[in-house]
Formats: sequence, structure tokens, C-alpha cells
Amino acid sequence: MKNLTISFLKIFYRNRRTMFFVIFLPLGVYLTASLLGIKDILRFEKSISYNDFLLTGVMAFAVMQTGIYTATYTFIDYQKSRALKRLAVTPLSGGELLVSHTLARYIIALVQIGILVVSGMIIFGTKISIYSLLLPVVILVGNTIFLNIGFIISSLTRDYEQAAPYTMVVGTVLMFLGDAFFPLQNVPRPLQQIAEYLPMKPLVSAFRYSILGVRSADFWREILVLVAWFVILTLAAKYVFEKKAYK
Repeated sequence: MKNLTISFLKIFYRNRRTMFFVIFLPLGVYLTASLLGIKDILRFEKSISYNDFLLTGVMAFAVMQTGIYTATYTFIDYQKSRALKRLAVTPLSGGELLVSHTLARYIIALVQIGILVVSGMIIFGTKISIYSLLLPVVILVGNTIFLNIGFIISSLTRDYEQAAPYTMVVGTVLMFLGDAFFPLQNVPRPLQQIAEYLPMKPLVSAFRYSILGVRSADFWREILVLVAWFVILTLAAKYVFEKKAYK
């Protein structure tokens, strides 16, 4: 499994286009949104600055994007090239394959978040809290949740055209209801209630606590929601992948 994880990392490194979108696009989004003055047209009533609010939101956005989009299209490529068919006849189980890919993407996510944190500190003077020691755990949980969504979508679709509507809808909903780029107080109350039970908002909250030491009023409930998504999607991804794609 160790060798497979290293192989996944090498595949990613050789794909320069994917590296750009995964590593540098979130940084570009963060810097652009910070300079646009978005906070001047929003109801922004937070105890932190908008740049700090945005930094932690973009972190969650980067993890979500890497998980859902790249995992979905990568595994569709593996299916079309029949790589999964060849691996399925080896002693490697479907669960071990998913774990190896998750570990490789986790290392990439650490680099992603590290670049964003350093940029926030240097450019905008973000002060990191002592709770940043929890950051690797938060990244692992968030990375696994969204990768599992990608695994499920890729297992249930045959090509990019079939997968694209699912990735677009899921990614868009999570982005706009994630409390990432603007406070949820700017959206209607029913949508705010829905957002409480989606994985994006609790992940953003966990990032804000670990980076800035800021804890929301519903922090522990959000953590429970995040853990529930982690467990349910991990089990579901393994089941669907082994039944639909890895056979």
C-alpha cells in the first residue's frame, strides 16, 4: 500500500495541469477575493477580519475541490484505461486502493493548506493560534469526506459527461452554503438551516478554530455532523466502489 501511495503521488506530480489547479488556483482565488472588497457589499458581522474569514473558507474550498473534482475524474480515467480491472485481479482490496489514494491526496492537501497559511501570514498578517496543532487532523477529515464523494460519483458514472453534472451541483451547493466566501447570514433562513447539516460549513468552522482559535456557538454540534459525514461516506464509498467499479 505504501508503494501504491507513492505511485499516486508520482502520477499527480507528472500532471502539471492538475498541479496548477490543485496547488495554485486556491491561492489565486484567495488573493483575488481578498482584494475585490467583497466585504463592503455583504453583511459581515464577525469577530475576525474578512481576510481571515476568507482564508479559512478558501482552505475548505481547496480541500473540497481537490476531493470531489480530481478524485472523480481521476478514477473515471482509471476505469476507461482498465487500470481498475487489472488491479481488481490482484490481492489488493478496493478498500486498500481507496486508502492509498486518500493518503496521497492528504499529502497534497497538506501542501495546499501550507501555502495558503503562509500566504495569509505574510501578505495579510494572519496570526495563527495554538490550536493549529489540530490542523493536520482537520485536513485529514475534510480531505477524506470529499474524496469519498468523488469515489462514489466516479463509481456510479462512466465518463466525464455523466459525472460533470453531479460534481458541478455538489461542488456549487457546498461552495455557496459553506460559510466560506461570505457569511451565511446573507442567504435565506431555510438555506442556512440546510447548510448546518452539509459537510462544508462544519469543516470551515473546524478550520477557523484550528487556525484562528475562533469557535462558533454550535461548534460541538458541527463537529458531530463532520464526524457523521466522515463515517457514513467512508463506509458508503468503500461499498459502492467495490460493487460498481472495482470488479
